[in-house]
Amino acid sequence: MKKTALKDEELDMRETGKHNSTGDEATSFLSRGETELKIDRSGLQRYLPQCLQFAFAEKSAESLYREYYRIEKRRNTGTLLLVLGLVDVVLLVTYGAAFPLRDAGQLVGQIAFLFGALLVLSIVFIVVRCFASALPSRLWDCIPFLAWIVQLGHLVCDMWLFSVPRMPGDSVAWALLYTYTVYLLLPLRLSVCLGLSLVMAFVHLLLVGVLPKPIDFTENQLGANILLFVCANLLGSLSYFFLERRQRRAFLETRQSLEAKLVLEEESQEQERLLLSVLPQHVAAEIREDLGAVVTGQFKKIYMSRHENVSILFADIVGFTAISSTCTAPELVKILNELFARFDKLSDKYHQLRIKILGDCYYCISGAPEERPDHAVLCVHMGLSMVEAIKSVREKTNSGVDMRVGVHTGAILAGVMGQRQWQFDVYSRDVVLANKMESAGLPGRVHISEKTLGFLKGEFEVTAGEGMTREEALRSAGLETYFIVKVLKPYPMGTLDEKTEQNGRSGNNEKENGLEELLDEEDELSNLTGHGDKSFEEDYKARLHEELLGREAKGHIRNHANPITLFFKDPKLETEFRKAKDAVSLVSIAGLPLVLVFCTAAYFLVMSGSIFSIICLPSGSLILVLIAVFCILPVGLKAGPPALVRMSNNFLKRPGLRLALILIMVTVWCVVHVLSTDYENSWTMSSFTTPTVLPPSNYTRNATNSSSASTINQPFHPLTREHNFPQYLSYFCVLELIGLTVLTHLSHLVKLLLTVAITVVQGVVNVSLVQGALDYYDERTYGQSNHDISHSITLTVIVVAVAVCLILINRQLEVTSRRLFLWQKAVEEQREKVLDMRVKNEALVYNILPPHVAKHFLGKRKKDEELYSKSYDSVGVLFAAMPNFSDFYTEDSVNNQGLECLRFLNEVISDYDALLEQQRFKDIIKIKTIGSTYMAASGLTDDSCNPNATVKEKWAHLAALTEFALTLKETLTNINKESFNNFLLRMGINQGPITAGVIGARKPHYDMWGNTVNVASRMESTGKAGCIQVVEETARILEEFDYVFEQRGMVAVKGKGNLMTYYLLGRKSDLKNSAAKPPGAENSQVSTS
Repeated sequence: MKKTALKDEELDMRETGKHNSTGDEATSFLSRGETELKIDRSGLQRYLPQCLQFAFAEKSAESLYREYYRIEKRRNTGTLLLVLGLVDVVLLVTYGAAFPLRDAGQLVGQIAFLFGALLVLSIVFIVVRCFASALPSRLWDCIPFLAWIVQLGHLVCDMWLFSVPRMPGDSVAWALLYTYTVYLLLPLRLSVCLGLSLVMAFVHLLLVGVLPKPIDFTENQLGANILLFVCANLLGSLSYFFLERRQRRAFLETRQSLEAKLVLEEESQEQERLLLSVLPQHVAAEIREDLGAVVTGQFKKIYMSRHENVSILFADIVGFTAISSTCTAPELVKILNELFARFDKLSDKYHQLRIKILGDCYYCISGAPEERPDHAVLCVHMGLSMVEAIKSVREKTNSGVDMRVGVHTGAILAGVMGQRQWQFDVYSRDVVLANKMESAGLPGRVHISEKTLGFLKGEFEVTAGEGMTREEALRSAGLETYFIVKVLKPYPMGTLDEKTEQNGRSGNNEKENGLEELLDEEDELSNLTGHGDKSFEEDYKARLHEELLGREAKGHIRNHANPITLFFKDPKLETEFRKAKDAVSLVSIAGLPLVLVFCTAAYFLVMSGSIFSIICLPSGSLILVLIAVFCILPVGLKAGPPALVRMSNNFLKRPGLRLALILIMVTVWCVVHVLSTDYENSWTMSSFTTPTVLPPSNYTRNATNSSSASTINQPFHPLTREHNFPQYLSYFCVLELIGLTVLTHLSHLVKLLLTVAITVVQGVVNVSLVQGALDYYDERTYGQSNHDISHSITLTVIVVAVAVCLILINRQLEVTSRRLFLWQKAVEEQREKVLDMRVKNEALVYNILPPHVAKHFLGKRKKDEELYSKSYDSVGVLFAAMPNFSDFYTEDSVNNQGLECLRFLNEVISDYDALLEQQRFKDIIKIKTIGSTYMAASGLTDDSCNPNATVKEKWAHLAALTEFALTLKETLTNINKESFNNFLLRMGINQGPITAGVIGARKPHYDMWGNTVNVASRMESTGKAGCIQVVEETARILEEFDYVFEQRGMVAVKGKGNLMTYYLLGRKSDLKNSAAKPPGAENSQVSTS
């Protein structure tokens, strides 16, 4: 046998089922996705650029996002508290250094506040780290405002560190840092963040602006402060924008993924329900697991298992032929559907597993695959209820229709055969005997074997059935039979359901036939269906809330990343994360030129400009602006110079080039910043003629010891000296560090290295290039006795502290970014699993029902009586049986109790199924197998038929079906050669109108009914092994396709009388090349059935 694999043609749906997000990067990211949320464009939002419009129009979605956003920002609380604690410690150390030189009464209040704030921050930090999940929401809402109050306190304490006068340049570095952290770390709306930042700036300007100053140029410093505060607010808003954008994208992606996942889960549940209604769970699970796996053994895998002590029930409708003669095919299907739907409900109640519906025959088993000691009792109850249920049909049709039920107990082989249109079936000698128990029974009676009686434990009164007198197979088996006369222990007494029933309702209220109870269940199902949409919506909201707000238990980044570098341990995951940087994040590069532009403006307010600064600062600003425009061009503009756009796009695709440009921008800033410190050169001094008279002590001594003594010792004009406030160079550096933090597409390690480099540069500037100027500023402003701590040291400590704070913030931003990425991957993986389940289930469902039928059932849940049927005018039907397989089948130990025989049959049927994959047989559908009989049909896929079509156009599918039959013969011949067997096919073909449909909506069974089907079956059963038999009309049609027939003669067909039949000899082209004799030519006598 050839190596084969279970087919999974549906797996290509995986790609089409994936969620695709589209949209232009230059517009709002909120316009992406199949299930997008509309953006609120009312109020002030309509005046904002499209990329800055955030709020959702749907109030419930916006409210949920706000709750999600607050919880996400709460993760930053630890970093916020660390930043505040670090600043608090720096201030305490500074106060400690100043305390011995100052009056204790001047500092005790500030020190008490700082210690108290540090204690409160420590307590809050411990509570947040250890008891975060237990904190009430109101307490969480108070923490941001508590932190903001501490920030204000720090500013006030820092300004009161030294004695009066308080200068406008005091505490600017902390104010800039805190302004930025308000936007970045506090879980508040942008408007609230802006309000708090403005209040902080106003308090600072108020404190330093209204007090008396010893020198002029206060307005210049206040103007510079305003420029720096505006720049810090812009940088904070920019960071807020990117963080908000990232969080809203995560919210949308989670929402969209969850919607897709819920829809897929709903579909998968429906597919699973449909699948499990046809296949037992263990069989379905095993097939699904093997779906797509290549079988490398000698034989195809067979899903078959043996079960002992199983009760088998066969039930046949007596008088069905009489009903069919008085009803149309659709009416007949409707009657059968209603009746068998009731049987399906009864089978659920009595723990039966329905096997198949064969025309008007219904058979089921109990005790497999789930073993039950009460299987025989339940089977008998099932049979009695079926006899009761048929009464409604008898009354409705006003006929003598009745049920004949037979029950036998024994061993079975249960499973599925072939590779297509799977149906769970049972095989064994005991199954055959159960069938004979039904045929040997009487209408309205339940006929049981002596083996079944042995499991009833006296719960029923019985009488002799004498089945051996009516059925040869029972007589050959020596099987005594009985009829059920009376129920001695009403259900559920004597079964495992008795305890369950006692816990529920009383057994005295039980309806014996169960029909009223089943009607109540229908009403309940109807009510549930009516509220399906509401339940789904509520479930969706609950699941969305869980997905967004309950992610803490789903893992932490520490499980996936290096704790120091934060790189993912999985290199593939790290590569995906780095590639996931989107183009819009490059807009953050605008922060660097923004800083230099504002610093340039502030510089000329607080510094006496030199030729170098006048040239360098504007030039550097222009260079940074041009680089930023080059980076942002493809994001912000849809049209531009083609060459420039191409270069910019190439830049976007190469992280190395992006990093190189960032390094260039930082280098430009550092060069400009260092050159701008040369504000005391000869050009400045030549503008003034009057030298300054200085005290001979402190300033001269300090200047001499500095590295710039040659410059500082030169005499300066008073205006020049008073116009210089060198501490602002450190504030410019702080702002540059904040601008570096805004860059969202840089990793925290790159930012760390750049932050350290800039901090070192500023430290060198403070203690070297501008130390003399700082010392002069201190003496001029405060005097020697009031300020003995070097300002250069203080500023350097502040810059280092700010750098450390920003490093902590950068690390937290990196953690947030990586966490969001992990969550996105987790959602995608969940969706992939559900999609994989859906695809596999769909492949299985399409292997149970024809695709056009399966689609009808993969929607809302159907009621049991809901009918699906369709009439066809021109359909071909084929039955192909191996009559000598029954002689081959044995249940001895050599054949593993019959399993090896069925394994061979599975090979044969699988090879038949494989033929249907050929393009020439695309119009043929396998209907079912009945033992070793294979049933197929053609013409079911055509939705419409052209009334003007020629015979060849109308019956092309019948010719394909005939070709399929001939190919079946060739396939079996090849199998016989390989297995050294001599199996023959006996086939019958007929054509005409039929009604096809599904009986039992919740346990669908696809079948077809009508005279065409009955005649095709009789053509097979009355034919000859090795031959294909057809009626005269079929032969005339196929002769149009160059098929040659030989007349057999008149054949008696049950319900149709005598029909003229023919044997198919083959195609004319094949017969010319073959000398084969016409099969059956010598057997032209009439055959009966």
